[in-house]
Amino acid sequence: MEVLDTRGLMALRAIADAGSVASAATRLGWSQPTVNHHLGNLERALGATLIERTPRGSHPTTVGSLVVTRAVEILGLCDRLGDEVALWRDTQAVPVKIGAVPTVGARVIPKLHHELQKRPRWQTDESTQGLGAALDVTMDEHAKLVARLEAGDLDLALLVSTDVDKVWIPPALTADHLYSEQLFLCVPTSVGPVPIGTDGMPDFAALVPQTWAFSIDPGDAIDEVIRAFCLAAGFEPRVGMRMDDYAAINRMIAAGLAIAVIPESSLPADEGIEILPLPLSAARRDVLVVSRARVQGPSRGPARHDPIVAAHGAALAEVIADVRTVTAVWR
Repeated sequence: MEVLDTRGLMALRAIADAGSVASAATRLGWSQPTVNHHLGNLERALGATLIERTPRGSHPTTVGSLVVTRAVEILGLCDRLGDEVALWRDTQAVPVKIGAVPTVGARVIPKLHHELQKRPRWQTDESTQGLGAALDVTMDEHAKLVARLEAGDLDLALLVSTDVDKVWIPPALTADHLYSEQLFLCVPTSVGPVPIGTDGMPDFAALVPQTWAFSIDPGDAIDEVIRAFCLAAGFEPRVGMRMDDYAAINRMIAAGLAIAVIPESSLPADEGIEILPLPLSAARRDVLVVSRARVQGPSRGPARHDPIVAAHGAALAEVIADVRTVTAVWR
């Protein structure tokens, strides 16, 4: 097989994302003939048709979809390689890239930074023996973090789930439980008392006329819990606003503009909000550390010692250990 040119992968990914060669060219800042040229080279190198062209646009073929998935990973690793070389060139440090949903990141990352500073590798105010390390933090929505983990652009992520079976975790990833948070129904006191059943559950049927605050992320774990409870009560929740800032959501609730389910770590302290706990047996939010699964390939002779790879692996192990340390208080 011919050596692959990453420009062909860039062209294919852009067409898949944009839906046409013209839109892909605009996105890449190339001409349409340039996009077609690099796509053609990729198709010849792989011996397969990757794009189906129709009057309504261009879309990946079945094998093209496979190549798009690999292209995302390859190009993500190429981007990461550039960042890592630049960091190494400037500071002689290896980066550990960690993602987090904002509500968990705001709670954990500052404590994690403090804990890591106790380790020689992470100290920035004095020279250290061996290779140093730097933490590269991304706060984003759940789905985007999972995609970046799959693409190899993140080493690990702090994610949340209410799905005890963790069916959303792709095969390339592994997840370990850190701690669980109780969930609370928060409503304006102006709504009036919400009845509580013998099982400790608020009566969601009493909330039919209320407007809910949901997450921006369409697959948010807590939103799915709310929807399930509302559907069980015989109605679809009416979503009136979407935001991921719990402080802002709490202000909306206090103003009588919304109701929401809030995790324990983000509970409001406002006399205008009634806070009703949901039983842990019915709902909780699990906080997970998710990382790429390490697959050991067949041995091909003596292992080559790579000091930078070894330093990255050791730094990653330290991050995971300290994540467990700082979250132990919430278990």
